[in-house]
Amino acid sequence: MQAYNVFRSSASATKQILSFIKEEGIWYADLPEFLELGLGSKGNLMMVEGADTFLDLLSNHGDHITLNISTKTFKGYSGRIKKIRYGLNRELLEEIGHAPVDYGAYFMAVEYNQKPFRHQLWLCPVTEYVFGEYPEEIFFSIIKK
Repeated sequence: MQAYNVFRSSASATKQILSFIKEEGIWYADLPEFLELGLGSKGNLMMVEGADTFLDLLSNHGDHITLNISTKTFKGYSGRIKKIRYGLNRELLEEIGHAPVDYGAYFMAVEYNQKPFRHQLWLCPVTEYVFGEYPEEIFFSIIKK
């Protein structure tokens, strides 16, 4: 159903700055070009099933956060999430109004502020648009809350 990885090369997507915005209690990835290219709807950009609560934590329950994200470690990174398995909870996605998808991947936040950390989150196929693939690990640092 999705083929987001053909629209952005993985070489150019290794390290990026990505913002997230919380509107009416729902977090969205701020990717206007994804919408402009007609790759999906705003419902595809929803951050759900643990990704939302992770953004709440990182933003101190704010409504905006900008992250430096990378598939490779970088100087000053503050956290790391690791892919643990592919899958999705279709019933939950339908219930909360996420755009229909055929797959996704679960990640575990394993490190935050140089300390071990555990928080499971799900990322939808838009991850492939951002990185060109589902990476094994994603490193991040907070740029702006």
